[in-house]
This record gives sequence, structure tokens and C-alpha cells, in this order.
Amino acid sequence: MKKRLLCFITLLTATISAVTLTNNVKAATKWNTSKSVTKEENGIKYSAYLTEDGKESWIYRIKLSRKLTKLKLPEEINQAKLTRVGYGEELYGEGHDSYENVFGDTIEPWHGCYGTLSNDDKNKRAIQQIVFPNTVNQIEAATFTGMTKLKKLEIPKQITKVPAYAFAKCTSLTKITFAKNMKSISSNAFLHSNKVKTFYCPKSNQTFAVRKGILTTKSGKTLVLVPNRMKKITIPSCVKIIRKKALNGSQATSIIIPKSVKKIEKKALEAKKITKISLSSKNKVYKMKHNCIYRKSDGLLVAVLVKTKKINIPSKIKVIDDTVSVMGKIGTRNEVHIPKSVKKVVEYWMFYGDATIYFHGMKPPVIESQYDGNEFTALPIYNSVYVPKKAKKTYIKWAKDRDGLEWHDLHTF
Repeated sequence: MKKRLLCFITLLTATISAVTLTNNVKAATKWNTSKSVTKEENGIKYSAYLTEDGKESWIYRIKLSRKLTKLKLPEEINQAKLTRVGYGEELYGEGHDSYENVFGDTIEPWHGCYGTLSNDDKNKRAIQQIVFPNTVNQIEAATFTGMTKLKKLEIPKQITKVPAYAFAKCTSLTKITFAKNMKSISSNAFLHSNKVKTFYCPKSNQTFAVRKGILTTKSGKTLVLVPNRMKKITIPSCVKIIRKKALNGSQATSIIIPKSVKKIEKKALEAKKITKISLSSKNKVYKMKHNCIYRKSDGLLVAVLVKTKKINIPSKIKVIDDTVSVMGKIGTRNEVHIPKSVKKVVEYWMFYGDATIYFHGMKPPVIESQYDGNEFTALPIYNSVYVPKKAKKTYIKWAKDRDGLEWHDLHTF
């Protein structure tokens, strides 16, 4: 009986696995990427793939042979309705470290490469408007990056996701209307599109809303994204959470944080041009001192406003990690003074490679890394470092024990 039961369970497991594998294969082979089809009209060549059933098309490349101010995408390719646009993830191959826009330009934001001076440059840069058919429901990462003359954008109503760098470096873009079905947006979707002053979102959208030009969740409890050109940011009093990198690319010079805010996520306030920040004294979770914002409950450093050469981290700070938002510009001329109250630092914790670091504690803080055994990566190995004269040997041992530097050039004060 036990053997029969074991055989039955084994057979059932194998059947479920086979069904799952079959479904995954079907999902993976929805698009026939082994055969490309083309469509040419009005001096534009579209290269596309079709689904296995031939009912949908996906434009992955556009080649322009002339200048045009309006790019109107076709409703179909080879009688297959257009549903997808952009160079998709499955076309890159394993371990890719760059993107391609729909015009074939290489996009590497981490190296300042946005495709503004490459393939079809003169023709691409003349486009001021893109018109999508309502059938489009998917746009790929970096699809329209570097379209420097694009002024107006209305995202297709079937789009649910605006991915990374989708409209980055579109430096003439001023108005963005989101789709009614949009459910998610990357914080860097409009990176360096610095003329975007406000967002528009239809009331029928069930996920997002726009308040004072700022994109929030429908309830208003979460601030999602701030348009880059907005100079003075006043966070609505209904906001409780400021989402990760919500100010990504922001050109704002000032920000007001209300008492309602209970959670500030990773690098949520980071922006290079901010010179003034105001945090409500009635906020129960966060406090501001010496131009630093920290969490009262555990002394976690949340944000630092760089206004002077010398940055004094408050003595209330106990933890510095990689979630810190740096507001303003930081460089080697700046001094960051870490008080003895700081007991723990976490990998890529702060000003990595920038500023001169002063540790004031006789005992170094504990280092944590997201990778076991790689704690040396959390050491300030790319910074000039000063420690108390009497603690020099202690800090050198601290580094050596983590397979870090011998620090022959470690300075003392």
C-alpha cells in the first residue's frame, strides 16, 4: 500500500512538473524571435517579430531615412496587431550590461551614454511627438531614450508599466499624460528629462493620482515620483511614505516634509540641487539636526543636506547604511565627521569615493555587507580617512581583519 501511494505521489509530482514546464515553455515561446518581418512606409522601416499564432506584432527596431516631427506607429505588422515596442530583454543575451533604444543606439546611463549622438541621430532628434495605437500594451526599458526633441507624450491606455529609462534624456519633454491602466513606474523612467514640470493622470486610473503636480498612489498615502522641473516641492499632508528614489533626477532647490510622513525609503530624497529642506517639528518618526535627518527610534541616518564644507553627523546617529539620501553636491573638498555614537555602517554606506572621512570614535563601527566575507567593500577605501591618533593601530587592524587596506596613508588628528 505504501509503495502504491509513493508511486502515485511521484507520478502526480511529475505530472504537475510537466504541466508547469509546458506552460513556461509556452510563455517563453510566445514570440517567434527566429524570424523577423519588416514593414516600410513613409521613409520608416519597422523590424518586428510576430507571436507564434501570428496575431500580435512587436516592433523592436525602427530605422528612419528622413526627418519627421511626428512618429505615428502602425496599428499592425503583417496583419498582426501591434502590442509591443522596444528592444526586449530576451534579445540581449545573458549578462548584458547596457540597453538599446528602439533606434539601435546603445544606452548606458551609468556611463552617461543616452544615445543622443549615435544611429539615425539627425532624423531621430527631429521627432516631437509619438502617436501609439491603442493596441500597444508593453514598452521596453530605454525604448525612447535620447529623443531630445520630443515635447509631448501620451502613454497608451493599455500600458500598465513604464520601465527603466523608457523616456530618459528626452530633454524637450514638458508634458506627460499617464495611461488609465498604469500600475507601476520606474523611478528613472524620465531621468534627465528636465523640462517635465508636472504629471497628468486620468481619474479613472485605480493605482495613481496627481496631487500638486506630484505622482502619488490613489489614496495619496505614498509619494511615487516628482517631476524633474518642479523647483519647490511641498509634499502633500496626506503622504505617509516617500518611495525609493522619488526625487530621482529632480532639479528641485527646496523641499518641505510634513508631519504625516512615517517612512522615507532608500535614497528617496536624493537630489543634487537642493539647498533648503524643512521637516515639520511635529513629525513623530524623524528629526532634523545639523542638516541631517534621522529616525528617532533607532538613530538611522536618513538624509544629509550638503551646505558647508564640514558635515557634522549628529551624535544621535547610530547606524549609517546605503539608504542615505545625499542632497546637494558632495566632493573631496567636503569633510564628513562620524561621531563615536555610530555603531554600525553598511556596504556602500555613504559618500562612497567622495569626501574626506573623519572617524571620532576610539573604537571603529561594526561593518556589515550584503555578501558574507566581503565586509572590506564597506570600508571607505576610496576616501581619505582620518582617525584619532591614539586609535590608528585599532583602525588598521579593523581594516586588515576584513581583508581590506593596510592603510599606510591613514591620517590621524
